[in-house]
Amino acid sequence: MRASWCVWLCLALTITAARADDSQWTSRDYVDFYFRHYNGQVPLPHLRDEKQKALFNHLVDPGNIARIEQASVSNGEKLRQLRIILAILGSYRAAYNVAVIVGEPLQQELTLVQIHTLEVADAVAKLVRLSHADEGSSTAWATLVEGVIESAGDSKRYSSIQRTRMADAVTLHYPAISAVLSENERRRLDEALKRMKQALSAAP
Repeated sequence: MRASWCVWLCLALTITAARADDSQWTSRDYVDFYFRHYNGQVPLPHLRDEKQKALFNHLVDPGNIARIEQASVSNGEKLRQLRIILAILGSYRAAYNVAVIVGEPLQQELTLVQIHTLEVADAVAKLVRLSHADEGSSTAWATLVEGVIESAGDSKRYSSIQRTRMADAVTLHYPAISAVLSENERRRLDEALKRMKQALSAAP
């Protein structure tokens, strides 16, 4: 029985990997790929070779999100799938951040993961409002936005192009995300957003 289960798992992972080569990812693909990384079967995908680049591009493909938004399912089901993806991206964001801290050249990957996480958070926030869903504490949302704002201001870790791209993403997606924040968090992040724009405009 144990051997049969192992065969089934290997087959499932092979199918997932094959799908990642030629189609957009579902929330299940995000989960499967994350656990393959977590279990040491695959490294953090990166942009330095073609195979890894293809996997990374799937990880941050906005088409994955559009596919769910356009699906013929209930808003509740869309919200469930997008929340799964948002949680997985949060784990990847943390993993890339640690890798960069210890010296791995993954700043571009971390930049793109943060931008994609904001894209997904934007989509979730809009569905929360549309569905009148109870999102609970908004602390995690505020932490996400604040983290990207801090990254956009970090000239030691990121290039000026990377910082500008993150700042543009915050500016684009913050209006939707701010709708699920508490008043205090919104006020605090509004001020942080102003400081970010002033710092970038003053940068050489």
